[in-house]
Amino acid sequence: MHAIDATTTDGRRWGARLAAVVGAGALLCTGQALSGDAAQAAECPAPIRTVLDTTPATAERTVALTFDDGPLPQNTPDVLDVLRANGVKATFFVRGDQAAAHPDLVQRIVDEGHAIGNHTWSHPDLSQLTPAARTAQIERATQTVVDAVGTEPCFFRGPFGIHHDPAIAGLAWERGMTVADWSLDTRDWSTPASWSPSFQQQIIDRATSPRSAHPIVLMHDGGGYRQNTVAALDDVISYYASRGYTFTDPAGRAFPSGSGHSGTYVVQPGDTLSSIAAGYSATWQEIYQANRATIGPDPNMLQVGQRLTIPGAGGGSGGGGGGGGTPAPPASESTTYVVQPGDTLGSIASGYGATWREIYEANRATIGPNPNVIQVGQRLTIPGTGGGSGGGGGGTPAPPASGSTAYVVQPGDTLGSIASGYSATWREIYEANRATIGPNPNLIQVGQQLTIPAG
Repeated sequence: MHAIDATTTDGRRWGARLAAVVGAGALLCTGQALSGDAAQAAECPAPIRTVLDTTPATAERTVALTFDDGPLPQNTPDVLDVLRANGVKATFFVRGDQAAAHPDLVQRIVDEGHAIGNHTWSHPDLSQLTPAARTAQIERATQTVVDAVGTEPCFFRGPFGIHHDPAIAGLAWERGMTVADWSLDTRDWSTPASWSPSFQQQIIDRATSPRSAHPIVLMHDGGGYRQNTVAALDDVISYYASRGYTFTDPAGRAFPSGSGHSGTYVVQPGDTLSSIAAGYSATWQEIYQANRATIGPDPNMLQVGQRLTIPGAGGGSGGGGGGGGTPAPPASESTTYVVQPGDTLGSIASGYGATWREIYEANRATIGPNPNVIQVGQRLTIPGTGGGSGGGGGGTPAPPASGSTAYVVQPGDTLGSIASGYSATWREIYEANRATIGPNPNLIQVGQQLTIPAG
């Protein structure tokens, strides 16, 4: 969807809606049914033969995030990055000409678990075309998607929202596609074509004002400058995630998601390979080797939303299988420790009679000025017992007294590790401290004072 003219487009949309109602009534009265011989992709459900502006109520609360007019290299990778970082899936209504120019981006969309929709070949006003030209626009776009990824799109959306006329919607239904309109238009296609925090807030406000429990949200990754959409997306996702919405496609189908006990795991804020491995009979090295292509060359750099394959039982969870994270305390003569993936000064200190500060002071020349940044492979000197293992250490704090509601972030802390010491989830802590933390819940700073909500 991209604006021709706001007044013209709105008028056409309302006219199309009226035509759809009249046309649907005519079909019911005559008993005629639309049919066609185009095969639908095996992954697609049977088309829902009505134009959806909300998702079917397949769960108590559902939301479908949708993006039109791409793929476009200037925007689509950034949108995908934000979705991946949040572990959320969306539906991309691609233009055929853009998909033909950037098949690698269509492939990435599919590879990362998102749904594909047909948005015609070149984004015309279908109401102004002949029936043959309409058909060509739709079929050419579908063929381009098939050429790029091997499957047909499951959804269709007409440019400018012109898809309510049964003569247009029927073309999609005949070809196995459900027609998806929207209930929330962010108008991110309008203005400006430059960075604007105030416009980003408008996008957020429009995207997070659902009038039903099953909204379809319209955004754009193509058609021009869309970095304001990219910047707003974190907050849009957080709004729905924090309120218990299930992210679905426009047909109300939830996207597959990993769980810790199904062979896959989706990285959450605060996770490390070591903490993930602790929940399985596998070592962090085994998980890393099984996911090297996803994680990249540095096993310490996990991204929220990454989907990891958990290999079968390896070295066991309790033995000396080489797992990273907090080591067993060394023999008394040992005074060094080599940093492993997932380590923090707080986690290392918890295995010794030392505090993170004592370890940092003993290794300042190696670590550098920021105690929160240690590198895998660094060799640290572990000083003799200092303040005991319970006093002043970083990492996860002991729960505060019942009347205390504040916590100061220590080196090595994450929202996940902080939450583990309280009767609260990381999301509850984040929501209570969004103004302090900022839009990314994975970026907390040493010294920030956080409010811990009551359990």
